[in-house]
Amino acid sequence: MDSMDSIVVVIDMQTKLLNVMSDKNLVQNSVKFLKIANELGLKVIATEQYKKGLGDTDEQILNLINSKIFDKLEFSAFNAIKDEISGYKSVILIGVEAHICVYQSARDLLKNGYSVTLVDECVGSRNERNKELAFLNLKGVAIKSAEMIAFEMMQSAEHTKFKDISNLIK
Repeated sequence: MDSMDSIVVVIDMQTKLLNVMSDKNLVQNSVKFLKIANELGLKVIATEQYKKGLGDTDEQILNLINSKIFDKLEFSAFNAIKDEISGYKSVILIGVEAHICVYQSARDLLKNGYSVTLVDECVGSRNERNKELAFLNLKGVAIKSAEMIAFEMMQSAEHTKFKDISNLIK
């Protein structure tokens, strides 16, 4: 995984959805990961599902999105973001819900030749079992922690952002 050919997609991290997620640390974990992504110079885009009904992207997360937000009604984000992600090889997904929009987005990204990684602690569902089932059914998708991704991208303690990212992880 390389920061030059990777993009982060934040899926539907909207206030009304986040209020009912089983993992109450989901926003905090996502903020930490997005800070790491920004330090590494990754482009971060987002989607919003039926904004009228589900509300805006969480403000803490919104502040860390360094590019566009795409509206969508389809559960999969692929059609909404396909033009924006062309040219990237690897897509890193965070968001909700694991078994609906994240699952369908990951599936469609794989079908279209992308390498897909889910950040485990930054993906959620209302029910933890639904998240487990989504992960079990996503053959070919890498599931990693934020820390794994950060250190994989840096590759060495000599990386210019090593100290900054290490401080974020602590």
